[in-house]
Amino acid sequence: PFAWVTTHVKPERDKNRREVTKINWWKFGEKRPAMRLAMAGLRLYFTVSRVSKWFMFIPAQINWLPGDSTTVVVADDFYILGILTSQVHRLWVMAQSSTLEINRRYTHNSCFETFPFPQQVAAALVRDIREAMQNLHQYRTAQMGAKQWGITQLYNSFYDEPTSELFKLHEKLDKLVLRAYGWAPEDDILGKLLELDRELAALEKRGEVVIGPKGVRV
Repeated sequence: PFAWVTTHVKPERDKNRREVTKINWWKFGEKRPAMRLAMAGLRLYFTVSRVSKWFMFIPAQINWLPGDSTTVVVADDFYILGILTSQVHRLWVMAQSSTLEINRRYTHNSCFETFPFPQQVAAALVRDIREAMQNLHQYRTAQMGAKQWGITQLYNSFYDEPTSELFKLHEKLDKLVLRAYGWAPEDDILGKLLELDRELAALEKRGEVVIGPKGVRV
């Protein structure tokens, strides 16, 4: 068996861009020990399907093993989930995501790592966003359970319906997140995100503090 792997697997692994996979060419390559270590101690984590219409992150139980078709955010703060669920983040994703046939693909390096989180948010507003996201999560979890629907069917049915509770909960969350950025609904949100992204990149280059998805718990 080892000779077979040497003949058939090593040539492919020699071309792999991930150095640890190339060096350990005989080992299974997707164990993700760094991710597992980072998730240790969390009560849950957030995940999103890489190919989707809606790109809605959901909380996942810590004992669920994420598959290769998902992107994982190692966090358990619903404030962070609220920012990632907001229309602000979805606008960024629509602009930054790649395409896969007729669908869009959430790529961590272009959609998440470049996304500028709001800076210097008041503690009360952080708590309000966290509470709004918890309420949204509880509502859609209850609806999916009662209707035996997945999240895609729920959003296809109610996200664009102004009279629906799902629409109203998202509207409340979006208003709070805009307040966290200090922007108005009529602003060019994508343009402001690009400007903020450049500002934060310059701050980071100078070694100054930039607030990302960590260090925001209040």
